[in-house]
Amino acid sequence: MNNNKENFKKAMDNINASEELKNKTFQKVTKKKKNNLVFMKVLSACAVFAIVFGVGAFYHANPNIIDIAKSGEEKKVNTENIDLPRFENIDELKKVLAKNTRSSYGIYDLKSIDADVAVQEFATNDASGAAQSENTTGEFSNNDYSKTNVQVDDVDEADIVKTDGNYIYYVKDNMVFILDAKNLEIVNKLDFDEDDNDFIPKEIFIKDDKLVVLGTSYIFEDEEVEDEEDADDYIDRYWYYDYNRKTVSEAVVMDISNKSKPKEERRITLDGYYNNSRMIDNNVYLISNKSVYYNKEMKDEDILPFYKDSLKSDDLISIPAEDIAYFGGTRNYSYMLVAGFNIENNEDASVETIFGASNTVYASNKNMYVVQEKYSSMGTVKSIIYKFNLDGVKIKLHAKGTVKGYLDSQFSMDEYDGNLRVATTSYIEGLTKNQLYILDDNLEKIGSINNMAINEKIYSVRFIGKIGYVVTFKQIDPLFVIDLSDPTNPEIKGELKIPGYSSYLHPYDENHIIGIGYNTKTNEYGGTVNENMKMSMFDVSDLENPQEMFSIDIGEDYASSEITSNHKALFYNKNMNLIGFPVRYNSKSYRDSKSGFTIFKIDLNKGFEVYGNILEKTDYYNAPKRVIYIKDVLYTLFEDNIESYDLNNLSKKDEVELK
Repeated sequence: MNNNKENFKKAMDNINASEELKNKTFQKVTKKKKNNLVFMKVLSACAVFAIVFGVGAFYHANPNIIDIAKSGEEKKVNTENIDLPRFENIDELKKVLAKNTRSSYGIYDLKSIDADVAVQEFATNDASGAAQSENTTGEFSNNDYSKTNVQVDDVDEADIVKTDGNYIYYVKDNMVFILDAKNLEIVNKLDFDEDDNDFIPKEIFIKDDKLVVLGTSYIFEDEEVEDEEDADDYIDRYWYYDYNRKTVSEAVVMDISNKSKPKEERRITLDGYYNNSRMIDNNVYLISNKSVYYNKEMKDEDILPFYKDSLKSDDLISIPAEDIAYFGGTRNYSYMLVAGFNIENNEDASVETIFGASNTVYASNKNMYVVQEKYSSMGTVKSIIYKFNLDGVKIKLHAKGTVKGYLDSQFSMDEYDGNLRVATTSYIEGLTKNQLYILDDNLEKIGSINNMAINEKIYSVRFIGKIGYVVTFKQIDPLFVIDLSDPTNPEIKGELKIPGYSSYLHPYDENHIIGIGYNTKTNEYGGTVNENMKMSMFDVSDLENPQEMFSIDIGEDYASSEITSNHKALFYNKNMNLIGFPVRYNSKSYRDSKSGFTIFKIDLNKGFEVYGNILEKTDYYNAPKRVIYIKDVLYTLFEDNIESYDLNNLSKKDEVELK
């Protein structure tokens, strides 16, 4: 440890902050030097033993908010008492962390903790009561304005922009802008740099008069600074990636009934990096990942994860090892924390902690599924699926299942009639294979399709009711249509092979599905590379004979779009038969490259046609982030401004700078 500190000091000697910033920071440090922990925002940081790029600033927070309880009083987390193994004490946890940290893959089986540790596979007898999930079609019958393009109806997903039909809420530059949509005027901007608050917003939810802001903060150990010379060294070291930094995920609930004076009502804090979230009715579910690189000199409070609910306490509460659950065979050095809370009442937040990090997240109306990928030394991968029952704010870990391979995205999972359908790609004995599994309520396999499209991999999946659509690709695009009406005997009904592939599938109606992806070509080395983009309309009314009705090429040369990896970037107005997404039109000459947002008209008889290219920009860094609509007005959200257009003819109406 001493050698590490010496290396840090040597690295810091080569880093200098401006005198102006040092003076400002020195004033903050000397004013609040008695705090035990401080918050710091890192605007741009590099990895260990590298010089930090960019400029940042750190802030001290209220000591009552971040003081981890040291009274010795044991505070239990609100978890369900289910038949699941948990660590007996922190010594067992340390033993696992020590061995897992030493392995690059964290290969150490919990079964070898100790002979008297009861390691058991878990299966609960409680009925989940899972409702049938329906995939969204993008139709908004009650409100004529954009909503986030989500996977499951009534299960909201956080995004950088939301609207309630009257106001626009937009996350930009660590702030949240609130704009009057009718006049396109900034009503307020929530600057979380103010009042020594370092919270960095990433995404938001909006529900009635409540705004939920989700993001990240950083906690550092404080040091007393007596004079300016000490402050120089103190500040310089904070430009470096400090190994003592604690990263926390936060959800801030704000009352925005008065848009000009929003009021913070509640703050939920979870140890670790922000992973994902969902909102069902008035209940928010927040997920974080926390890794621990163990060494013997670490204090218990640095090993145990923590949480805070500001309605109940101003202290960060350490989660006891006895409350941390695991399954036999888990190999990891990370925690996954899941918190549920209600934005309208004071009910206690429910927190569940699992030993093992999470990757992909999918949620139905009644259950949440979180996937952890598990790699072997032979290069094979399995996906461990954790199922949580959601009952209001209560989160109950219900079951664990394992399938071969990895998931392409959250759309590779879907719950229907109490069963989970999962599509994966795996590498087995030098071959790439694709599988589809159907798992029951306890995540036990009851049906499967194996060896789909050998030596190809899955690029997109969409489940719609009793039918599944899977796109694989190597040189051509096979679209598989799968009948899932009998969960014990899923069956490939049809297959369509066309050039290129679809990275995202969007339902149009019960007989048609839209595919967005790429045309491809063979390069000089015999490999396959992306060319321009392509959007196709598939007729799937005949399961055994799917057809590409029509398609449209996007861009003359290479083109790309965020929609191929982020479904939230989609603009969709079913009433007007409009669909659009951001497009980067790349040219052989960089000066001729453009960024913009292209909207297409959908006509089942005539095909796709370009409805309009919204503000093509040569400035790559100011490309549209999102496009939304409210009634007959279109709004393009850029990094520096928002512009409005008449949706009927795309004539420009107004513009506002974001500053």
